[in-house]
Amino acid sequence: MTDREGGEVSRSESELRSVAREGGWAGVMGLASAALRYVNIAILTRVLGAQAYGLYALANTVQMVLAIFLGLGLPATLVHDIASLAELGEWSRLRSAVRKSFVAATLAGVAGMTLVVALAPWVSVHLFHKPALVVPLVGLSLALPLSVLYSICSGGLQGFKRIRAKVFFDKISHPLFFTLLLVFGWPLFRNVPYVLAAYGVAALLTFFLAARSLSRYLSERPSNGGGQRATWGGLLGFSLPVMGQNFLSLFLLQSDLFVMGRYRGAAELAVYAVASRLAQQAMGLATDALSASLAPSFSALMGRNDPAGLRRLFHTSTRWLCLVGGAIGLTLLLGGFPVLGLFGPAFRQGYGVLCILVLGQMVSAAFGANGTLITMTGHPKVNLANSMVLGLGNLGLCLLLVPRYGAFGAASAAAASLIVTNLVRAIEIRWILKMGPWDRTILKPFTALVAGAAAGGLATLCLHPLVGAAAGVAVYLLVWYGMRP
Repeated sequence: MTDREGGEVSRSESELRSVAREGGWAGVMGLASAALRYVNIAILTRVLGAQAYGLYALANTVQMVLAIFLGLGLPATLVHDIASLAELGEWSRLRSAVRKSFVAATLAGVAGMTLVVALAPWVSVHLFHKPALVVPLVGLSLALPLSVLYSICSGGLQGFKRIRAKVFFDKISHPLFFTLLLVFGWPLFRNVPYVLAAYGVAALLTFFLAARSLSRYLSERPSNGGGQRATWGGLLGFSLPVMGQNFLSLFLLQSDLFVMGRYRGAAELAVYAVASRLAQQAMGLATDALSASLAPSFSALMGRNDPAGLRRLFHTSTRWLCLVGGAIGLTLLLGGFPVLGLFGPAFRQGYGVLCILVLGQMVSAAFGANGTLITMTGHPKVNLANSMVLGLGNLGLCLLLVPRYGAFGAASAAAASLIVTNLVRAIEIRWILKMGPWDRTILKPFTALVAGAAAGGLATLCLHPLVGAAAGVAVYLLVWYGMRP
């Protein structure tokens, strides 16, 4: 091995250690975020009831999708630009990119809020056939500009590889403040207006703290670095395809809720929303945690022209995702029935829906952080094309299945679309980057998963679902550990 090759291996191993360290912290914080969100949902379902919570969940889904669209792809663009420009020491251009991102996001956020307020009555009555939807739709839209701006701050922090700060502001800060305000107002303000006000105040506090954190990290960087400035063409040329991809990816995940909102009642929508968010948030823990630290590392390795390091990082991170995704998936499949009961007795009927959604998420985890890899290696338009075609396919399946099968049809459409998306991305990565998500060690998680499912299923039938979940995960981890190379 030459000195140069040895240096490249050393640097890629350093990236791997950094990803593991920051991803581990992000995973712990993601677990805290998931716990907060589940407490938050449990409070909301108890305070509002199934009918009102269904309307809130639908309005919140609209707000989440719009926030991605109004962010213009700038959070992901800042991750890419800051990571690469910091490597080159182009600090003036870096600061210019941050300033332009804030200007564009502010204008887009205010415009989006105004449009939602104006269209909310028509959307509530004519699109979703739920006149009572107008109040949560307008109330949540007032926080749209703040949601967009603190996502910009989170992207900037991620670009500086401040993963813990990024995850805190992205995943913990808002649900933490929101939950505290809900608990504080529980005795006196058990109504929709207070819930909406608490949501807005939590968004304001999150933006204030995130902006201060990003400003501090920027002030620590050199003030020199040449006279170049970021151009609008360069910034938006990268960001708009990312925005399209992210928007359609989220639409792919959430169009089931939109179709449910149009064709089914608010109470059934509430049951589906709880099952869907439980599956997505729990199963997304590992993916979100690792993607936050993988994104700048993928970009840096591609910038250094280190395909071997990139392949090694992709394979290793996929194994990590399989490990965590398998454990969480088994827990929900075996113990999901009593867990759903925490949100209220009516929500236990969503157990079958939860199982379908979790199986789709487990398959997705087995393919690794493929969307992040495609975008951060300079191919955001490929992800955009994927999302356009598959998002429309998911919408078509939902429109076909939901009117007849309700929540089960929506879950089947969402799981099928997610699986097809990952298959297509795997083929594209093989074609573009000449690598796949797996190596020969893929038999290890598969064998461990089968053993854990068998042991957990037997314990569930003989004892209790929670005992089955604990037994299944324990056997899964023991078999995984016993098969280590």
